Amino acid sequence: MQTERRRKECGAEQQHVAEAHSQMEMRCRPAMMCCVFAVLLSVVSRSLESSYVDRQYLNEWAVEIPGGLAAAEAIAKELDYKLVRQIGALEDHFLFKHRNHPGRMKRSANHITRRLSEDDRVLWAEQQYEKSRNKRASLGGCRDCPVDKLFDDPMWNQQWYLQDTRTSPSLPKLDLHVIPVWQKGITGKGVVITVLDDGLEWNHTDIYSNYDAAASYDFNNNDPDPFPRYDSTNENKHGTRCAGEIAMQADNNKCGVGVAFNSKVGGIRMLDGIVTDAIEASSIGFNPNHVDIYSASWGPNDDGKTVEGPGRLAQKAFEYGIQKGRGGKGSIFVWASGNGGRQGDNCDCDGYTDSIYTISISSASQQGLSPWYAEKCSSTLATAYSSGDYTDQRITSADLHNECTQTHTGTSASAPLAAGIFALALEQNPDLNWRDLQHIVVWTSEFDPLANNPGWKRNGAGLMVNSRFGFGLLNAKALVDLADPATWKHVPEKKQCIVRDDSFQPRELKAAGAITIEIPTKACVGQENAVISLEHVQVEASIEYSRRGDLHITLTSPAGTSTVLLAERERDTSANGFKNWDFMSVHTWGEDPAGTWTIKITDTSGRMQNEGRILSWKLILHGTSEKPEHMKKPRVYIPYNAVQNDRRGVEHMDDMMEEPTQAYPPPNTEPAHASPPPNPGKESKKPLNPPASPSLALLRLLQTAFNRQNPALPQPKSAARASSAWRKLQPDRSISPPATRLPPQMLYQALDMINKYQGPEDSVYSDYSDGFYSIKPYRHRDDRLLQALFEMIDGDHK
Repeated sequence: MQTERRRKECGAEQQHVAEAHSQMEMRCRPAMMCCVFAVLLSVVSRSLESSYVDRQYLNEWAVEIPGGLAAAEAIAKELDYKLVRQIGALEDHFLFKHRNHPGRMKRSANHITRRLSEDDRVLWAEQQYEKSRNKRASLGGCRDCPVDKLFDDPMWNQQWYLQDTRTSPSLPKLDLHVIPVWQKGITGKGVVITVLDDGLEWNHTDIYSNYDAAASYDFNNNDPDPFPRYDSTNENKHGTRCAGEIAMQADNNKCGVGVAFNSKVGGIRMLDGIVTDAIEASSIGFNPNHVDIYSASWGPNDDGKTVEGPGRLAQKAFEYGIQKGRGGKGSIFVWASGNGGRQGDNCDCDGYTDSIYTISISSASQQGLSPWYAEKCSSTLATAYSSGDYTDQRITSADLHNECTQTHTGTSASAPLAAGIFALALEQNPDLNWRDLQHIVVWTSEFDPLANNPGWKRNGAGLMVNSRFGFGLLNAKALVDLADPATWKHVPEKKQCIVRDDSFQPRELKAAGAITIEIPTKACVGQENAVISLEHVQVEASIEYSRRGDLHITLTSPAGTSTVLLAERERDTSANGFKNWDFMSVHTWGEDPAGTWTIKITDTSGRMQNEGRILSWKLILHGTSEKPEHMKKPRVYIPYNAVQNDRRGVEHMDDMMEEPTQAYPPPNTEPAHASPPPNPGKESKKPLNPPASPSLALLRLLQTAFNRQNPALPQPKSAARASSAWRKLQPDRSISPPATRLPPQMLYQALDMINKYQGPEDSVYSDYSDGFYSIKPYRHRDDRLLQALFEMIDGDHK
């Protein structure tokens, strides 16, 4: 039908041309061009329709009308629309509903959109369609009291991430260092946070005293009350849980304690219904001169195959908030980095976490490890705690029906903890702008408590960074101390330098091939927008490729810092490629960008039929023309367990533990290299010299950890390297646990041996774990070992 209609239009144009020109060739040429154009349009139309086949178009049009409200009302009346509202804080942007159009359709109403767009009073119009947005949850007055007696809230002592609950000094230190901040009297007073989610049970006993109606709205039902919709599954608990983490009232004998328990919290109900660009923009831009911090624990599908970012309106709302929010200091947007780890997702394909305007927060488990759901990407700025393996504690919060929960999970739980910590910083220094806060997060986040994870590198500015954790674990005390208005100097004005090659021609890429693009730049030195100290770096690229998920993109800075901008995603079979997609990285923060940058695009999938090309690129350098004051001296990292905090008295476990070991110092690495093994000479007061053959305790720990779901491991990869104990104790490649009980001390020493000893002779651990790793999808061996350890200790004590 569309092709036939276009042909008729071409025929009409041909007749018009015939009347205007008498020569035959002048009639035929436009006709032929029109017919070709019609065929091309038909092909493109079918291609686009296949891409958008799952879209549901709504009876809603977002319209930009420079004439303002009066003009919008006039146009709505004249063209038979209902003017619903202004879209958030965006001036001259309005939401229309047509009075005679169905509520939703699978096909867009192009004729209605065209009629709006062609009106001279309308600058832009777009029909709204439903967007898929997923919540990112995975499947007081007693200053001198002991920490566990600070509050009477019944779940306070389950909030392991807010207080140091170690029972032994050799266990990892867990808390986010908020107690020293509270002891200064800083509890979030005067700071307003709103949670963009599925609603807020604002009359909850542990939230009501901190509820702020001016920071709340229901964009699903278009009314001021964000109260969630109840159902039999309690599906809409997410927003209330996130808000509780931030602002649960302290010392009221209910649930637990919020990170910023004297802050004000609101809720935006926008996920319990159809989500559109207009709803997102309205939520992101709600009351920006009242709300200080927006916390969002949702985003596009974490399915390992989606590439999506903010629409036109949501992007404008971000920009408006940054430029005008908080009286011009900039709104603070905190975003959960995503829960697609098990699906092989990569948050560089999420345009919300990949934005320079958001603070993207990842998760660490109770064991200081990257959880199974966490995603890796170069845009993550920092990390807070959340759930981990089966035996790990989760996050405590308020719940629906005035209840409490200890089971909040995922990066959904990490982002609100970060938002609460940022509220403490804004109470300390309300004049912080949005870039000040990002700099403070970068400069104070801790590498040491997460140092046992792979992927750490030291960038050219001496900062430790990791694609799993950003710059490390948030440290509330260090963050608030650095923000002190008596000493903090605002970062210099933001500059942006764009580097492009106008002579670049599209380059072909095939499987097993690579494209390398070298980009020499002076970083706009000598110009007003010169950058000498980097913040964010973006590579905006358009790439055509037959299987998008097989692409791997790295960016190497002049200082040698190599960053993965895009990792392979096995589930992403799309042939849509990337269209002007901004790949963003914070890994070169603080470096001097002058020199040669290198972009490398590869496909090592082995799918020889893959092919495509890179069409265009540009390098966007964000930063300052002078070094910020706090960066004029190098960042000093200290062992995390040495950071002072009020820890409850250690309950000695029958002298099971050896002398506490020092945390590893930061490795002295080249910028682009991974962290080397720690120096064994600094690990403990008495060097550990394990025997070449593993102890019985080590074997039992390995059996319990790796054999429970896999009773018959395959032949170890290197039987020649395996110890004699391995060969004696598993003649049929399956070991039965020893009948005798082992003292817990031996088990702790065995775990210590695994964590510290790097000797090549002892291959038992690598054989066990590699065998398990190659068969099971479970990727975190250390989680499994620790889980087994605590189960065995618990069993021996019973």
